[in-house]
Amino acid sequence: VLRVTPANVRHHLSALQAEGVVENVGQRPAFGRGRPVQLYSLVEQVSRNNLALLAKTLLSELEDGCSEPELQALFKRLAARMLGTDRRPARNPTQRYFQAIQHLNSLNYQARWEAHARAPHVIFSHCPYAAVVNDHPELCLVDKYLLEELLGENVVQTAKLETTPQGARQCLFLA
Repeated sequence: VLRVTPANVRHHLSALQAEGVVENVGQRPAFGRGRPVQLYSLVEQVSRNNLALLAKTLLSELEDGCSEPELQALFKRLAARMLGTDRRPARNPTQRYFQAIQHLNSLNYQARWEAHARAPHVIFSHCPYAAVVNDHPELCLVDKYLLEELLGENVVQTAKLETTPQGARQCLFLA
């Protein structure tokens, strides 16, 4: 697609990695013979500004000033506000999941869903809150409420930034 050689791609990725723009986040087996395929991701831009510090400080202030039920209600309102008002969820469950994944990907979740016998799985391959979620794991509630709003059903998070066999990290929700 780019009309460059694999060696040229590796050269440019190495340069971007040296500049701190991309990072190696894992690998997957090669298609056929050869070296494993390296997976890269953009480095969080928050490291180039003070947004992580601001978010951590604001969240700490909220935690100090709110009870647990108040904090949950606040995160639920944040999720609804993040989604906006121009949504029309589909009646068909498959279409509803498809729409939810599209919307989540517009918010940079790198999401997908898989049908399973017990319950559908929604997988986030990217955490938009990665810079602050270790200090504030309650942010995962925002993700839960986003999914519940989009799907119209209860959701349970079963994995948080779990490392896959390929070395990538993901969050898993069951609906």
